[in-house]
Amino acid sequence: MKPAEFLSPTTLNDALELKHKHGAAARVIAGGTDLILRMRAQVLTPSLLIDLQHAALNNIKVSDKYLEVGASLTISEVLQNTRIEDLFPAIHMACRKFAGPPIRNRATIGGNIVNASPAADLVSPLIAYDAEIVLKSANGERTMPLVTFFTGAGKTLLKDDEILTQIRLPLSAASTNAYFIKLAQRNSMAISQLNLTTRLNLNRQGLIETARIVLGSVAAVPMRAMAAEAMLVGEKSSEDLFYAAAAQARQEVKPISDIRASREYRLQMTQVLVRRALLESIANV
Repeated sequence: MKPAEFLSPTTLNDALELKHKHGAAARVIAGGTDLILRMRAQVLTPSLLIDLQHAALNNIKVSDKYLEVGASLTISEVLQNTRIEDLFPAIHMACRKFAGPPIRNRATIGGNIVNASPAADLVSPLIAYDAEIVLKSANGERTMPLVTFFTGAGKTLLKDDEILTQIRLPLSAASTNAYFIKLAQRNSMAISQLNLTTRLNLNRQGLIETARIVLGSVAAVPMRAMAAEAMLVGEKSSEDLFYAAAAQARQEVKPISDIRASREYRLQMTQVLVRRALLESIANV
């Protein structure tokens, strides 16, 4: 691995200026749990690493509409935050399944997003809660739904001069119940063969008003099974309905075979686990 220059700016503005000056040649490092591995494999060869340790991006705050999470918040810090656990339990569930304690102490929520792995554990619950992300540059900022951020495996809409600074979770989503499932070859320190999050909200008549089915490791990007979601909205929950929606979700995914699981296995488990997650979600509404 070719040594890269390492700078640790003391403010976010200084970090943004460095990113503006060096562009694609500079990479932001927070936890570094994925970035360093990619550099060792020479998949990435940045000439500059910009450390965000002192950029004050590990904050959590509640505004009128959002719970706002700094992108440098570590997985361990998410697990320690009771507000996230109470309002957005599926995120907390995903963090408990994330790697092991040493990596949780280093890995960040923003890094898990920007790495753009189709199997990223935190992305499916974040999308299920309709998360938005804030991307900043020296010239301004823009906000977008997280679900639109990914363009392919390892590819995103992040521009060369931008830094992901914040994740915004609408408080309206906290009134619903969600459930996260991770399927892997072992209980810890394993990349997902498949992960998914379902979220359901019922109206006063007991009909499903909001439905989210978000899957990872079954396509080139984390994805919503939108046709399956549409089958649920306006209906009264039942095992038959959930079985039909799970079968539809299976039709929407586009998995591949790799070292972790075959395409056929992922298709089968999509149907099994979507149904299971929907049942768990409705049990807790």
